[in-house]
Amino acid sequence: MKKICLISSRNIYMKRICNFLSENSYEVHLICRHKNGLNEEEFNKNIKFHQLSSNRLLVKFKEIRKIIKTIKPDIVHTHYLTKDAFIPVMKINRKYKYVITIWGSDINIFAKTFFNKIFQNIGLIFCDEIQLLSSFFLNKLKETFVGIKKNKIRIFSWGIDYDFFHNPQIEKIELLKTKLNINEDNLIILSCRNHKRIYNHHTTIKSIPKVVEKYPEIKFVFTRGSCDKEYLAQSYELVKKLGIENNFIFIDKWLSNEEICALINLAHINISIPFKDGLPATLLEIMATKSIPIVSDLESYYPFFKEKKNGFYLSELENHNELAKVIINALKKNNELSKQFSQINNKYIEKYQNWEMQSEKLLEFYSN
Repeated sequence: MKKICLISSRNIYMKRICNFLSENSYEVHLICRHKNGLNEEEFNKNIKFHQLSSNRLLVKFKEIRKIIKTIKPDIVHTHYLTKDAFIPVMKINRKYKYVITIWGSDINIFAKTFFNKIFQNIGLIFCDEIQLLSSFFLNKLKETFVGIKKNKIRIFSWGIDYDFFHNPQIEKIELLKTKLNINEDNLIILSCRNHKRIYNHHTTIKSIPKVVEKYPEIKFVFTRGSCDKEYLAQSYELVKKLGIENNFIFIDKWLSNEEICALINLAHINISIPFKDGLPATLLEIMATKSIPIVSDLESYYPFFKEKKNGFYLSELENHNELAKVIINALKKNNELSKQFSQINNKYIEKYQNWEMQSEKLLEFYSN
């Protein structure tokens, strides 16, 4: 039985990947960077958890090294490129295969500082394989880092559980509506990216007053995710200043996978307007539903969305008046657009991003 040690934080993929590997004769160990939102009961009982006591680099260095030394894994896989990606390579004559996954936000956010970039680059140079979730990252990888060999780059995404998001449990949606005090007349706009400045929530918040003028029954829902507390406080102040508390819902807790699915399906419109991005799981999940996507006009999104064919683009990313206009136009033909967009988006996810198909690529990736 192969031993695999995954280094990650909480996300919907981690549960699915860990359980899948455990069911396919891997001994799975999960090193968690933080425990917020991690529900061990969602995982296969055979999976072993290792919690880090601190986010300080030297403490993590010692703890991760100690865990790996104890486990003696065949594979170590860092599922997000942060500065601690270099830690597993700092071992002479290591016997395990070391893999790093690049999402996009890790390059866009963590590689901005010189210190982080150096350690990330060390990890990428000395790891055995690099997984890119989209071919879009190839140029970004070359622009950001040096010394990366092409022959160790593999391009494939995790995909999503299409049936899970496409056929949500109705009782979960109804329960969520009750919890959030949402009634049948409310129109729901969702922004479920991490509450950080790069995801541009302030522009969405500023758009609310104009939308409310046309649709007073509307509710804008924001989720916490891995948030920037200072930015979150600024969002609260902005909501108060604009006097839109009655149309603003902020979910200040980590959501279960079932709640995330219910929330995305509950929304008439899903907004994702970051300043930079790659291939976020959130967009794939939205595309599996009947919700209307409004996204940033970014090159990384062009392979997936065609303007007014299966989504809307926001060209001026901090122009809240333009965003309000796009939202209002989408709501005018909500039922018609939902049907048109979902036919295209659902077909794409089912054919190209379905987890059942991508899981075979994952096994092949680990076995080579």
